Amino acid sequence: MSVLRNDVQVALNDLHVALLESADHYRYAAEFVTCELASELFKTLAEARDLLASEAEEAIRARGDLPSVPDPDRETGEQLLQRLEAFFSADEAADVMAQGLEREAEFEQLLNAPQMQVIDKNYPSMRRACLQSIDVAREKLNASAAH
Repeated sequence: MSVLRNDVQVALNDLHVALLESADHYRYAAEFVTCELASELFKTLAEARDLLASEAEEAIRARGDLPSVPDPDRETGEQLLQRLEAFFSADEAADVMAQGLEREAEFEQLLNAPQMQVIDKNYPSMRRACLQSIDVAREKLNASAAH
């Protein structure tokens, strides 16, 4: 493992961390939300992000690097805020769905950032798969929020 990372390694690690954070947030939401349908949706979204994170991890390791992981303290704080916001909401599930949609927008911004485009040269389908997963997540979150 090199101490200095090149642009592709940095982008892959940023992507890996974002995917893990996304999966963790959905998994956490699935644990505390009281609506069973919402809980199942969140578990499904977490599993899909875990699969993409595994692909990113493999790419990182193939480049001779070790994958980064999310900051556990930061995640704990974000999850606490998520739970507090949902707790004070009139409709817990709808609030958590809205939070999910906000995180999907943030994830999309990361993927569309210029520094992430270096991934496309060696891993042309990776960013595209992540962007497609955002579309699927949005579709499912919006459909569930409408019910």
